Amino acid sequence: MTEPSSLQVRYRRYRPSVPVARAKARALAEEWCLPPHIADSLEWVVTELVTNAVIHGRATRGSRVVVGYHLEDDLLRVEVRDAASGMVRAGSPALDGDDEPEDGRGLQIVAALADDWGVTPRVIGKTVWAELAVSSKEGTV
Repeated sequence: MTEPSSLQVRYRRYRPSVPVARAKARALAEEWCLPPHIADSLEWVVTELVTNAVIHGRATRGSRVVVGYHLEDDLLRVEVRDAASGMVRAGSPALDGDDEPEDGRGLQIVAALADDWGVTPRVIGKTVWAELAVSSKEGTV
């Protein structure tokens, strides 16, 4: 059993925060010695969730996006909290021959990479979270 690790990082709610959050997720995965496949998944999950928090929803000027990481035993949980109104949902994939949908693909990526994910409504805003099972071998849970 390993000692739990936690971190919270605040970002301005604007597009340049996305690559900064992605780089922080990668650096944290390396610092916490996560396997490469988990680091890759974490990087994508954080990118998609922060992108959604920054681009979608209406929030007050100057609001922040908070990314929380919590690693305990074999479970990594990442939470992205924002003050934006509205709830998120994964969009439907386009059928063959249809135009690609503009929204919803990010949450499809999160659903595909995470072992579990969801949304927790708050009095102001929401938290979108994803959990990744951490194992030392790719494909092992």
